[in-house]
Amino acid sequence: MSKKDLYIKINGELINVSEDVYLTYYRMESRARYLERKDILHGKTLYSNLDTDETLGEEGIPDLNSESVEDAVVRKIMADKLHQCIERLTAEERDLITKIYFQEISEVQLAKEMGLLQQTINYRKQKILKKLLKMMK
Repeated sequence: MSKKDLYIKINGELINVSEDVYLTYYRMESRARYLERKDILHGKTLYSNLDTDETLGEEGIPDLNSESVEDAVVRKIMADKLHQCIERLTAEERDLITKIYFQEISEVQLAKEMGLLQQTINYRKQKILKKLLKMMK
């Protein structure tokens, strides 16, 4: 290029820049316009194009990590039913399930407390879980 003054427009103001800055700036501008034309050609749009006075377009993006309303309702119904079934267990069975699953006491700790083998605790737990499964059906 010739040795003339080069300017780029930033925020409505012309700024005198070096040839390297001028070329780099307009290459970036050209690339941005090319990508925008390509997006339009392929029917792509930005969520910000969907903004209104009341909402942002990004609010329309579904949160794939959140639980659906249907799943939350089913989980709540199943939890309520499970608690009802637990209430129908004998006091001894309910105590064992409560300690293992709600108080998070390990089978080994329970075995020591009760003076039993861990395998006995596990057998009782499995038996109670099968009973609860039948009650849930």
